[in-house]
Amino acid sequence: MLDTSTIIEGTSFLNIEDEHYTISYKRLCPSAEGLQKKDVVFPTMWELFVWSAVLGYINKCPEPIKKRYTSPPFRWQVIKSNQQQILIIMAIESTESFEILKDRELLRKNIEEHSNGGLYLMHKSIALDPLAYRNMESLIFEVQERIKNK
Repeated sequence: MLDTSTIIEGTSFLNIEDEHYTISYKRLCPSAEGLQKKDVVFPTMWELFVWSAVLGYINKCPEPIKKRYTSPPFRWQVIKSNQQQILIIMAIESTESFEILKDRELLRKNIEEHSNGGLYLMHKSIALDPLAYRNMESLIFEVQERIKNK
């Protein structure tokens, strides 16, 4: 098993695009505005971050963060170990090199940019269907469609 605690420092904040915090994280995760865990597909912000990173890696669409949200909402350590491992493996695959493991900041930036790109893809889905990502069924449907279209 890959020990992710030494690859990216656990207390490192993960940066997200300011626009995504307002549009995606507050809309799709529990919030002070009244959304509860039972009302959303992503019960925690890190789960949305991981899902969008997976979309970014699968679609090979990293997107640089233009304007960071002023107060990053979570640290690397809150992401579960299995998901950290997946993100690191996808970063290695995207660069086609293990060299990325030698530079923590470059690795973190790679993951952040793929998550950012995935969030832009999610915005396109939501623009076409305002109910996209509103419930688990829509998420399952999207995964099924991706599998069928491979």
